[in-house]
Amino acid sequence: MTKMQELFERQAAWQKRRAALSWAEKVRMAAAVREDIIRLRRSAPWAAVESVATSATPPRKADRHASWPRSGMDQGKEESS
Repeated sequence: MTKMQELFERQAAWQKRRAALSWAEKVRMAAAVREDIIRLRRSAPWAAVESVATSATPPRKADRHASWPRSGMDQGKEESS
């Protein structure tokens, strides 16, 4: 059996096991994963920078990339809205 076929079969087996779970179990698993993601984001080295950046008002769409240097491919093109 090729590696790709083996991967597809493992994926199919996982999907069948997942489909057989009760909604309560699926919700419990989702809540646990969500909590883990929140903890990981808070512990990331960029978390302090991100929290400062997200507390500020986000730039308007038109100003978002105004300070980026334009490459040769971008010159002459107008931004689509």
